[in-house]
Amino acid sequence: MSGRSSARRWLGRAALLLGSAALSLGAAELALRALDVAPSRYAHPWHLETEDKRLGLDVYPDDPRGYFPIDLRDDATRARWAARGLAEVDERYEGTPFAVDFRYSAGLCRGGDVVAAESARVVVIGDSFTEGQGVREEDTFAARLDRALDAQVLNCGRRGYDFPRIHEWFDLKVAELDPDVVVYAMILNDPEQSEAFHARQRFVDDWILDRRRMYMAGDGAPPPGQLRLAALVEDRVEGWRVGRETEAWYREMVGPPNRAGWEATIAHVVAMDAAMRERGGAFVVALWPLMIRLEDYPFRDVHRIIREALESRGVRVIDTLDAFEGQVTEELWVHATDRHPNERAHARFAERLRPDLASALASTPASTPAGPPRAPTKAR
Repeated sequence: MSGRSSARRWLGRAALLLGSAALSLGAAELALRALDVAPSRYAHPWHLETEDKRLGLDVYPDDPRGYFPIDLRDDATRARWAARGLAEVDERYEGTPFAVDFRYSAGLCRGGDVVAAESARVVVIGDSFTEGQGVREEDTFAARLDRALDAQVLNCGRRGYDFPRIHEWFDLKVAELDPDVVVYAMILNDPEQSEAFHARQRFVDDWILDRRRMYMAGDGAPPPGQLRLAALVEDRVEGWRVGRETEAWYREMVGPPNRAGWEATIAHVVAMDAAMRERGGAFVVALWPLMIRLEDYPFRDVHRIIREALESRGVRVIDTLDAFEGQVTEELWVHATDRHPNERAHARFAERLRPDLASALASTPASTPAGPPRAPTKAR
């Protein structure tokens, strides 16, 4: 009998614990539903552009910082942009009504047509960090340097460009624009990828666009039958998994798994540096940090590998990480789902580069023998 009594007591306690746990989970679920707490989801932001790529809009689902200057919910505003060749605004505005405009030169550099200038010329190349995704033209680091330096600074960043495309773009812009200095603003996912490395990667996120939190249609909320608590736990576990895989991906980009691609990237940068030296100009690599965990940045070692690889070959490198470490990361994002550097980050980047570029310009002839003559007017 004592054994049966002991078993009954044990089962009673277990039932009590399970009942208490069920009540606690139920209360938590009710509270989450009452407060409408769920994993954050956002409408997918878009880049809209005209057929000739001379005009564009970056569009976002909301504007919590009050920064985006265009509100496409206004019928007249939307009609003006549609009339200028951006008919897609009618399809996108309901989910992503807040926008930043882009204008490009005939050579697809941001800021409109390039005019001749008597001062030295700096051409900035790179990807969306350089172009300034989600950032007003006047707030980009190139525009800030244009105002701060005794030089014309042209923003020829193109979103989505990695190696070898960056090298091809460098050759084209040097031939077209005759720069005294070229600044290549590098980010950690720029290196060329070998076929083997690219083939084995399962692309989930890149800590630049938070694709996990984007939805293409619907209201973005969990399905009605899904438990909110379960959704939050699932989101946290998925975030941890994606973070681990993404961190490994960035390290492997400059490591043995991508050896052929990384060696090709070094060769591209060294060749660009040599081309500018041959012209009597200067070449500078300005290294951006990713806007991720700046309070305890996870990629110091990757920055070191890049610096040492390039500096050992005579390339001038400005690592801007010291201007960002310790900052509140989220305050430097364009948007919660778009972790491109915002206007505050561009200001930090420009200020970090300014003295080094002033020094480079001081030691460089104001013009090179080739190229078009320069009149006194500055661009912008």
